[in-house]
Amino acid sequence: MEFNGTFLVTIISFVLFVFVMNKILYEPINNIVAQRREFVDENLRTADRNHKKANEISAQKEEKLKGARNDARNKYSDSVVDFKNKKNDILKNAQCDADNELMQTYENLNNLSNEAKEGLKGRMTDLANDIVEKMIGYRSEVQGFDNDAVNRILYQG
Repeated sequence: MEFNGTFLVTIISFVLFVFVMNKILYEPINNIVAQRREFVDENLRTADRNHKKANEISAQKEEKLKGARNDARNKYSDSVVDFKNKKNDILKNAQCDADNELMQTYENLNNLSNEAKEGLKGRMTDLANDIVEKMIGYRSEVQGFDNDAVNRILYQG
């Protein structure tokens, strides 16, 4: 192989070509690639941060929903207990009212019965005199009427 001046010029022109190409073409392309790589990496980091924030927000939402469900259950249970207590109070009041009314009715009936018995007691003497008059044919007053016997008959029978 012969080394002459063309060979040296070719080598120098090749080195200059590589140097110029490096400055004009490869360096801008490498810069663009580096910028894109940085852009993609930044977007990946942002996406990762956003994903973590979304997970945190989702966990907070679930926690709040769980708390709201528990509050709703507690309020529902409290309402059920309150309504049961009110129902029991209403039933007790109604039972007391019914008992009072029944007692009053019983007392009224007892009073009416006693009034009727007292009225009959007064009329028994007249009735006995009427029976004696019909039996013997003339009016005679019954003597020695036993009020205790009449009371036993009326109040025990």
